[in-house]
Amino acid sequence: MTASDAEARGAGQAQHASGVPAARWQRLTRGINLSHWFAQARRYDQAHLRSYITAADLDLIRAMGFAHVRFTLNPALLLDRAAPERLVAEALAEVDRALDLILARELAVIVDLHPEDDFKHWLGDSAEAASIFARFWRALAAHLAARDPEWLVLEVLNEPVIADGARWAAIQRAALQAMREGAPDHTLIASGHRWSSLPELLELEPVTDRNVVYNFHCYDPHIFTHQSATWSMSFLPHLRHLPYPSSPEAIAALLPRIDDPRAREAARVYGEERWNATRMRDWLAQAAAWAARHGVRLTCNEFGVYRVGALPEHRLAWLRDVRSILEELDIGWTMWDYAGGFSVVLDQDGRRVPDVATLAALGLSWS
Repeated sequence: MTASDAEARGAGQAQHASGVPAARWQRLTRGINLSHWFAQARRYDQAHLRSYITAADLDLIRAMGFAHVRFTLNPALLLDRAAPERLVAEALAEVDRALDLILARELAVIVDLHPEDDFKHWLGDSAEAASIFARFWRALAAHLAARDPEWLVLEVLNEPVIADGARWAAIQRAALQAMREGAPDHTLIASGHRWSSLPELLELEPVTDRNVVYNFHCYDPHIFTHQSATWSMSFLPHLRHLPYPSSPEAIAALLPRIDDPRAREAARVYGEERWNATRMRDWLAQAAAWAARHGVRLTCNEFGVYRVGALPEHRLAWLRDVRSILEELDIGWTMWDYAGGFSVVLDQDGRRVPDVATLAALGLSWS
């Protein structure tokens, strides 16, 4: 066993030095993201907010075996930049209604600020914006503090985009302090800069507050998890049916059919990199080793494979490997997502029904 393996395997023991209560932590070990509801939606009127995710959806999520949901919330719904301490009342009432529905089903909930990129660019542009953000979080945390801290967790910001790690760390520290002032007993979640990926986590210095969980996202290798995606790297729409695990032999037959030179070269490299369970474990073990060194709890609250371009059996193999490795390394997880492009449910005659194969890959069952 190498030193890094020993460190990673000791993560579970070292993490008990954190101030996150054990029962609270257990509720963060298997979850699902509620995307496109209070964030990433085309509209946020009451009709959408009361129909996209319903009590029946939340009952289904509980029945499928998830312990928590990540409630993605666009702060633009609640924030008046001229008066950040005053939360927009109409939207706040809808947020409260949604949280009531979730918590009534004994699902823990991560309240995750999940804005569009223009908000993140604004946040990174000035000290004034960072101050407004902290003041807003203090007010929102104080409002949410009335809810049981055993069941509700607060996450600073999804994928901050900000490229300067030191700048993001300063903004996050101020926000965490404001959140703690508003919610003295609740667990908080912090992440690295840019896209909150594993390399950014490894650059992050934990704060002194021990009731903080640290988070990263895993879409590695990106070329596989986002094949056919239209919102990421420009060549990805030219890729589909990439295999997992990867090897030069597995990719060879696909290369002549890829019409874009950049996409073809990226696929060739992906094959040579030989992504498989062993490589995924080595990759994720770096995160567990970081958590062990710092004595903190760690979660991966986004991971998944875009359904459009991936062959089902390869998508399921990746999900199974990543989920099982996260559990082995004592890293909590929240799959992306419930009913979007990476979903754990299928549409059957207008009804959402469990994708039994995806549940099995997540170590969950349905009967």
